[in-house]
Formats: sequence, C-alpha cells, structure tokens
Amino acid sequence: MNSTDSPGRSPKLAGIDYKKAAIDYPSKLTPERLHHLRTKPFYNLANKLPKFRGNGMDVETHRHFCDFANMAVALDLPAGARILDAACGSGWLSEYFARLGYDVTGIDISPDLIEISRGRIGALPPTIDHETPIRCRFLVHDIERGPLPEKFDAIVCYDAMHHLEDARSAIRHLAAMLPIGGVFFVLEGNRPVFGSTGEAELIEVMRNFGTLESPFDRDHLGELLNDAGLAIAGDYVSVNGLFDRESVEDQRLRIEIPSINYLLCKKVADDAPASSVPDSRAPGILRADLTLQSTWPAHFRPGEMFRAYLLVRNTGDTLWLGGKLLRHGAVTLGVKILDEAGAVRDEFHGEPALPRAVAPNESCAVTIERACPAAPGRYLLKIDLIDQHICWFEERGSRPLTLPLVVA
Repeated sequence: MNSTDSPGRSPKLAGIDYKKAAIDYPSKLTPERLHHLRTKPFYNLANKLPKFRGNGMDVETHRHFCDFANMAVALDLPAGARILDAACGSGWLSEYFARLGYDVTGIDISPDLIEISRGRIGALPPTIDHETPIRCRFLVHDIERGPLPEKFDAIVCYDAMHHLEDARSAIRHLAAMLPIGGVFFVLEGNRPVFGSTGEAELIEVMRNFGTLESPFDRDHLGELLNDAGLAIAGDYVSVNGLFDRESVEDQRLRIEIPSINYLLCKKVADDAPASSVPDSRAPGILRADLTLQSTWPAHFRPGEMFRAYLLVRNTGDTLWLGGKLLRHGAVTLGVKILDEAGAVRDEFHGEPALPRAVAPNESCAVTIERACPAAPGRYLLKIDLIDQHICWFEERGSRPLTLPLVVA
C-alpha cells in the first residue's frame, strides 16, 4: 500500500477504509488486548506491552493518570457540569470525570466500543457518594458527519483527533455543541519527523489494524481550532513525576519536555474564526462589571482581614487570558487602598488570579482577602482589573468598584 499526504498531517496509507476500521477495531484484538481495553487504565503489570520493560508502571500509563488530573484542574468546572468525551473509545476518561461528579456523555463511531463503555459504567456502584448518582451515558455517533442537538459546558478530545480523516469538520461540529465561553480541551502528540522511527511505528499500526494514525503539525492544528471559533487560552506542557534532586540547578529542573500538545480552548465566536475576537495580549475594548456578592461591613479593626466576594463579568470585546502566571497579557485583579487624601496606602494585583480565561459576556467569581491598614482612618477600597504589562482597565474607560473601608 502506498502512502498519501494530507496537508499539515502525517501521511496515511492508501487503500484503507479508515472509518470501517475504526468501527471494527475491537473485533481485531486478542482476548488479552480486549480485556486491557475494558479495564484501561488499570491492568496487571505482568502483561505489559512488549515495548515496555522493567518493573512498575510504564511511562505511558503514568502519563495517562497525570493527564486526567491535570485536565480536571485546567477545565476548572463546577460539580455537575456537562462534559462531552469526543471519540471516547472504551470510556475510561468518561468514567474518570463521572466519578468526579460531572454529567458525562461519551460518543464514538464504534458500537462495540460504546458497549464496552456502557459495561464499564454498569459495573460501578450506582452512586459516587451517599446521594449523588453517577451520570454517564454513551452514544454511537460519527462526529465527522455532524453535531449532537445539544450543548455542553466542556468538550474533551483526548489523544483521538489523529484518528479522524476529516478533522476540520469534526472540530467544527464539536464547536457547534459549545456556547460562547464553553471550553474545549484537546490533547494531541506532534507529527513525527518525516522518515523517523515514530512515523514508521504509526505506519505499522495502520498496516496491522487499519486505524488512521495521522498526527498534526502544531500550526495546522491551531489553524483548525481557530477556524472553528476556538481560541487557544492555555498552551501547556506536562511535566509529571519524581525527579532526582541532583537534576535541579538554581531552582531549575533539567528535563526533556514531551512533544505533546495540551491545548485549552475557549469558544469565542460562532461562524467566524477565533482570531476575529481580540485577546488581552493585543486588546480591543477592556470593560468589566464588578459586582459585590456578599455583605460589606465597612468597619474593621486595624490589621483585620477583610474578604470581598465578587462576580466579575467581561463586558468588552476581548478574551481575557487568565492563569496564575503573570505573563504579558494575563488579566488579574488590581486593588488599591486609598486614604482620605487620595494617596495609595496599599496596592496589590495578581492575587487572586482569574481562575480561567474569560470570554466576552462571560463571568467568573473571585474572592479578595487582605489585611486592613494598621493606622485608623477612613479609606477607600478600589477594585479594578489589570491587563498585565499593558494597562489598568480604568485607563481604558472601565469603571472600578469602590467600597468604603473604615479602620477604627
């Protein structure tokens, strides 16, 4: 069989019906491999794949466990949020999120894999605590043909996009199931170098199983996401494990970064590319509506801690990039405590960081905690947002929230 090239992707073998192979894949597995599929990521370490040597957990399974925890943190979803697991395979990621209390739907083109997934969930206890049932369903669905007629808070496509022939249509259909501000998390390995051992391994899998193994160039994957209205709000590397202290020099760890893309995207546009919406690295209109969500006593003792619970709404046209790293373009809270003469007695920003990127018309909750001034007097608490290394929002016409602060 000859190979054929797809722009921005690894070559695929010609003459294979990849859609049929994806449907029939479980029927080609040995009983041992099929059992592994049913129980993944848990398995007897005595039956590792031949490519893994030695005792203990193999590096690939270790990565999966770490990936799941990292995704749950990055998604930053409240309990009960609706998650779609796209190309869910045997349902192991769906099970993980369902056990955390999310309402999960898994979809896959293979009826056999969907049956395995349903069996996996059916074998679990019916509740995840004393009152909460497991909410997890599975549907046979070809995402390349169209979306489901419903919306989700988040969609995860974990190490599966390279199996899809028409990835452009699939990503567009997935984006259609998200509201503006919805989250899309995709994990994909980089396209291996032409003629490399990695490329040869992919070709061998296609030859043996008929499943498409065609990873993307980073730029091409980014283009597909952008065209579907999905802005990359978080581009991560994953560094997991225990490292010898001798590998640390000047508080820096010397390690090799895996060539895997962890991309957290926000839907910012319908029927338009994400690049049509500015982000806070090159902002358009920066506006925020800050609302106090709790009572405010106003009177405090010297040095007493105060807490302000806020709802912050993006009323501009710009995607705010969040996260704890105070990099160029990250949006954080900015707070000043002013005395009666208008002099700044205390100023802090970046604490707390916004928990996630915030799209236009989207809101997030934040809590400000700080000690009052030690000197008695009448002060003004002024709460604003800062586009790091660019401007305070007030400088662009946004109105900060002001609260009286009486220390006595």
